[in-house]
Amino acid sequence: MELLIIIFISLFFLGAVSFLRPSKKMKALSEIRSVASKEGFKIGSTAELRNKFKNWDPRVAIYQLKNTSSLKELHYIKENNVLCLYAPISIKYAENFKEIESKISTLPSSVLEIIFFQSNIAIVWDEMLGVDELLIIKEAILKI
Repeated sequence: MELLIIIFISLFFLGAVSFLRPSKKMKALSEIRSVASKEGFKIGSTAELRNKFKNWDPRVAIYQLKNTSSLKELHYIKENNVLCLYAPISIKYAENFKEIESKISTLPSSVLEIIFFQSNIAIVWDEMLGVDELLIIKEAILKI
């Protein structure tokens, strides 16, 4: 009887300890977020920022990077596998619209949505695509 109690208590503690170990998915996300932080990305968002995105859901993440481009207050959404201008529509009549469109079209297909603010650029993308995809996204954003 004592042996059975010892085995039961041991199994209980082993089970509790196994819940403390991070899963493979959590380890991968931790690595991606660590690299993202080193590369200058801010991860996460406020409820107000999440409400600005149309393609955001809990399965994707919002990453922000300092805006060093000349583009301000611009919002693109992925529709039919292409990033399309969402706001402001008036930019379609600007002289440099074709230039802006060509720069936006260089972004990887993993970018689901992008918003250019005065001080930063926020993107929605699937973190599980990995570090290499994140670095490709950063490089493409910096070329804009």
